[in-house]
Amino acid sequence: MDILQGNPHPTPADALKIKLTASPDNFPQLFHLYSTYYTPYSTYIRPLQRAFLLSQSYFYQYAFPTLYPIYALANRLLSFALTEQPSLMSLALLALLLIASLKVLDMLRRTVIYWISIAIRLAVYAMAVIIGMWIYQRGLEQSLEDLGWIVGLFAGLGEQGEKVGHAKATRSANDARRIPKSNPKGRRRGGRW
Repeated sequence: MDILQGNPHPTPADALKIKLTASPDNFPQLFHLYSTYYTPYSTYIRPLQRAFLLSQSYFYQYAFPTLYPIYALANRLLSFALTEQPSLMSLALLALLLIASLKVLDMLRRTVIYWISIAIRLAVYAMAVIIGMWIYQRGLEQSLEDLGWIVGLFAGLGEQGEKVGHAKATRSANDARRIPKSNPKGRRRGGRW
C-alpha cells in the first residue's frame, strides 16, 4: 500500500498487490506503475523495440517470400499426415523416439568409456608412483634383483603352461586317432539303429 500512500519507490511485490479492476479509480495507479517502471527504462527499451520491428520487417520483406513455399508445403503435409494418415505419423514419432534414444545411449556409452579411461590412467599413474617408491625404498640393485626374480617366475610359469598344454594336445590327438575312420554297421544311411 506504499503506492497509495505516496511512496515514490514501491517494490515490485507492492506493485503486484494492487488489484486491477475495470473501475476508473485504478487509472492513477496504472499511471503510477507506467511512470515508475516503464518511463525510466524507456530509453533502453525503445531501441530494442525498434531493432525487433526492423528485423521483423526485413524478415517479411526478404526471407519470408523465399521460405513461404516450404512453410506451406510442410503445413499441408503435416495436416495430411495428422488427419489422413495417423499411422504414418505414429511411425514418424516412433522413428524420432528411436533416434533420440540412440543418441542418449551414445552419450551414455561415451560417458562410460571416458570414466573407464580415467580409471585406467589413474591406475597406470598409481602403478608408476608405487614402482618409483619401491625403487627408492629398496635401492636400484635390489630392485633389479627383484625384477629378475619376477621375470624368472613368469618364465617358469610360461614353461609349465607349455608343458601342460603340450600334454593336453597330445592326449587330444591320441583320442582322435583312436576313433575309427569308417562308420560302424548300423550307422550308415538308411541303416537301423
